[in-house]
Amino acid sequence: MPACESLPHRPARPAPRLRRHGLSLALALAASAAGAQELSWSAYGTLGYARSDRHFTYQRHITDEGGFARDTRLGLQADLRFSPQWWATAQVKLEPARANDNAWALSTAWAFVGWRPDDDWLLRLGRLRLPMYLHSESMDVGATHDMVRLPGEMYSIVPTPDFDGVSVSRNWALGAQGERELTADVYGGSASSVARFWRRDGLPPLLPAGASFEPVTLDLHGLALTLRQRGLLVRSSLSRASSRRTDGQVAVRFPFVPLGNGLGYYQVDENLPGPGIPRVDRVRNTIFSLGAEAGLGQGWRVSGEFVRNLQHDTAFGADTSAAYVALFRQVGAFTPYVSLAGQRTRQAAFDWYDRLTAHPLPAVVPGAAQINAAQRVAAESYWVTDQQSLALGSSYALTPQVKLKAEWLHTRIGRISRMVDAPAGEPTPRRTGVNVLSFNLNFAY
Repeated sequence: MPACESLPHRPARPAPRLRRHGLSLALALAASAAGAQELSWSAYGTLGYARSDRHFTYQRHITDEGGFARDTRLGLQADLRFSPQWWATAQVKLEPARANDNAWALSTAWAFVGWRPDDDWLLRLGRLRLPMYLHSESMDVGATHDMVRLPGEMYSIVPTPDFDGVSVSRNWALGAQGERELTADVYGGSASSVARFWRRDGLPPLLPAGASFEPVTLDLHGLALTLRQRGLLVRSSLSRASSRRTDGQVAVRFPFVPLGNGLGYYQVDENLPGPGIPRVDRVRNTIFSLGAEAGLGQGWRVSGEFVRNLQHDTAFGADTSAAYVALFRQVGAFTPYVSLAGQRTRQAAFDWYDRLTAHPLPAVVPGAAQINAAQRVAAESYWVTDQQSLALGSSYALTPQVKLKAEWLHTRIGRISRMVDAPAGEPTPRRTGVNVLSFNLNFAY
C-alpha cells in the first residue's frame, strides 16, 4: 500500500504507537487474570535456515551465505476465560525487527477482548488479524501448514497483517445437518507500520545506500466471507485502506522538465527546478482477495489464492496482482507439495520506473549526476514487482505438534522485483533467477 515519496529526508524510526498500544492491552489482560475463571497458555515457533545461490539479498534476509533470519520466530499466547461469553487473548512474538534488518524485536500479534452473546455472534476489540488470507490467523504458526513458508508473492501484499480496531462476526449453519458454516466478518480500525525501501546507491549525504524504513499509518475497513465444511475452506474479502506516509505527502506524478535538444529530466524533488510536484496527503487502496483449499481424496489436497490490490490517487505504488496454487499429497507422516506463485505490478508503474532510470542525462549536462541519482532514488521509492516462483518441498510430522520441512524454491525475476536488494554499484537484477534451499523445524504446543 505505501506509495512513492520522492526523496525521504532520512531513514525513519518506526512509530512506537503500534507496539505500545498492543503491549499496554496485553498487560491489562494479564492484570485481569486474577478474575479469570480459566487461564491457558500456548506457544509456537520456527527454527528456519535458508540459503540462496546468488550474491544479492532476496526477501530481505536470504543470501548465499545462509542464515536463520528469514523464517525463525517464537510466539507465546495467553487466553483468559472470564465467563462462557467473555474472554481475552494476548500473543507476543519474537522475530526479525520490521524496522531494522540486523535486529530482533518483540511485537504484539494479538491483544483483544472477545464477547460471544450466543453461538451466532462474536464481537472482538483490540489488536486483531486482517482476515484476508486463508492462513491469516495462523500465518506465523508454521506447524499449522505444510509449506516451508507461505508464498511471499501473496503474503507480502499488505505492509502489516495486524490492525487495532473492532471486528463483528456472524455465523450461519447451512445444510440439512448444519454441515457447512458461513461466517461474515465486518472489521475496521487503524495500523501503524513501517515500509521498507531499498535504495541501491542512495543519494549521499541526504540518503545513504541500502535499506530505509519509513513510517506508514493505515485506516482500513472491510468485509470477509468464510465458508467451512469438511474438506473445504473458502474465503473472500474486500477491504478499503487509506495510507499516509508520516514523513510527508505522496507524489501524484512527476512533471517533465525539458532542457532542449531532446534532453530533459523529471522533477522528483522540490529542490530541482520545475513547475512543482502535485501531491496528496493520503493514498487509497481497494483490496480484493479470494482463496480456497479443498481435499481431493486419497491424501490429495489443493489450495490457491488470488489478491488484487488497486491503488488510487497516485501513478506510483503497489497497484499489484498476486496468486498461487499448491498441490499436496499426504503419504503417512510425509506431505510433499508443489506450488506456483506470481506477483506483478501494473504496466503503468513499470513505465514510470523506466522513465526515471532508463535514460540518464549525459555527464556534460551540469548537475547530471545528482539529477540521475535523484531520479533513481525516486524510482526505488515505490514497489514494483514482476516475478514467478516454483517450489518443491515436503513436511514430515514428527508428532502432531512438531514438523520438519525442506524446500527448493526457484524464483524467476522479470523486469524488476522489490523482493531483491540490488548490490550497490551493480545493475538491478532482472531477467534472471535465484534458487533457495530451506530447512525448518516447526512446533506448536
